[in-house]
Amino acid sequence: MRIGDLDLDVRSAGSGVPFLWAHGLMSSMDAEDALDILQWQHFPASLRLVRYDARGHGASAPCAQASWSQLGQDMLAIADAIGERSFIAGGRSMGCASALYAALHAPARVAGLVLILPPTLWEARAAQAALYRRAIALAAEMGEARFARLIASDAGGALPSWLLKAAPHLATAARHGVRRLSAPAMLALFEGAAGSDLPPRAALAALAATPALIVGWSGDPSHPLASARELHRLLPRSKLFLAHDHHDVLAIPARVRQFTQAIAAAR
Repeated sequence: MRIGDLDLDVRSAGSGVPFLWAHGLMSSMDAEDALDILQWQHFPASLRLVRYDARGHGASAPCAQASWSQLGQDMLAIADAIGERSFIAGGRSMGCASALYAALHAPARVAGLVLILPPTLWEARAAQAALYRRAIALAAEMGEARFARLIASDAGGALPSWLLKAAPHLATAARHGVRRLSAPAMLALFEGAAGSDLPPRAALAALAATPALIVGWSGDPSHPLASARELHRLLPRSKLFLAHDHHDVLAIPARVRQFTQAIAAAR
């Protein structure tokens, strides 16, 4: 699908109220399917599930660095391209920020939000941005190709240790998306992430009437529970679910299905 000056890989399944979903940094639709935490194969066909590889990811066209705000505009542009004026927006990590920005750019168009693993935000964002910039400097020091291999080999470490202990196969699955990224593409994504944050908290008042499901999990510094809890505080119509063990993680897909179906029924 042509979105602005980029070709994005977009998939649609089912019919009914649309749910646009965005994956996380250095991930893709295929990478999410390999991890299978959200079990998209069981998503109800009575809703229209629209997933896509974000710019610079997966089978979508490579690009220069993209901010979270731009990724939110991309989500709105995809909704326009498929002929959907109003939709449920959702995403994981970077995709969570994409969904929030889509809603902030056009609050009347987003009927609900599914925010899985909110990333570091506001005061905590500076430290995370510094990690990305240190990674970029390390790539220059050790060579981009060697750096990309190092990042790909360690991708499983992005998951909480308690989850990997309960489901060790997820370590291999987590490396799936990263392995497809070239070193220049990876560094461009780090640049975009380093320069991104949500707008000031007061801006979220525009979403006071928007129902939201917020899901966090413990033991993941890149997706701290503080972010999930703060978004829950700022979004008065939100529900918060925090996962602390593998059983909790297995419950996440059903919660997403129930929430989106309730939004669709309300419409």
